[in-house]
Amino acid sequence: MKKSKIKEVLNFMTDSIEQKEIELYHKLIDEKCFNKIEDVEDFYFGLIYPHEQFISGLIKSEISKNDDVVFILENSQFIEHNFNYWVEKIEGVTCCADKTRTILRRLIEFYKNGTKIEFDYSAEYTFHLPKVIFKTHESIIEFYEGVKSLNYGNPTRYLNALKSLTASTN
Repeated sequence: MKKSKIKEVLNFMTDSIEQKEIELYHKLIDEKCFNKIEDVEDFYFGLIYPHEQFISGLIKSEISKNDDVVFILENSQFIEHNFNYWVEKIEGVTCCADKTRTILRRLIEFYKNGTKIEFDYSAEYTFHLPKVIFKTHESIIEFYEGVKSLNYGNPTRYLNALKSLTASTN
């Protein structure tokens, strides 16, 4: 296949994906609400809030009613970025994303099923396990609770978690 044909196929695929996103957008949006947007609050309650409610309902109906599972899934990027920052900063960039994903999976398992977060460091492959920080159930939960509080505008628990985190690495 020539480069131009490959480019043509890729462009078609991209256009198709973009068209589907546009169609979904039109299904979800009520054009009348744009006329009512005058400030941040109007934007939030007119557009963001209904979609957040839909996502929350989907999670509670199909995945788990546990508030922490809902919070983790709804805020996964924010939580992941916070864990990843500290894993990368303290353990280095190597496999930091794998370690962070492992932590998030285990957090969901804990809140969904009550399974305590424990890592098997004697397994054949451990590249995805944190080596210096977030090695214990308690440290992961403390940091998660801090990130959750920070998300709601209260930095106290987060700062205390950071204090514990840095104390454990010195």
